[in-house]
Amino acid sequence: MKKFTYSLSEDDIITIANALTVMVTVLPDSDLVPPESVDQALYYGEQAVKTLSTLNTRVSNNQLAAIHLALQIADGIISGDIPADEDSKKKCRNCLFTIRKLLSVFNDYFEG
Repeated sequence: MKKFTYSLSEDDIITIANALTVMVTVLPDSDLVPPESVDQALYYGEQAVKTLSTLNTRVSNNQLAAIHLALQIADGIISGDIPADEDSKKKCRNCLFTIRKLLSVFNDYFEG
């Protein structure tokens, strides 16, 4: 897999942390991924939060995949395709533009 070269801003990191927090709330009770993948996504999401909280932007491919999933979930919540509690909806709506920008970056990375 190619190297992730996008430079994350502080705002990007905050948005990613919010998206990962929402993923932790939404993913376990959903059918968005196969049941056997939920624990792995949550684990790597948690690792990504720990890594980014130290302003270290060197994350593993598995952490990048968890971030990508979290951004997809956040976008689905914003568009109304994925049900979520009001707090999760608010977190996603407050980061709408950054979520969509990052989702484009991550889509290009994983599809390229």
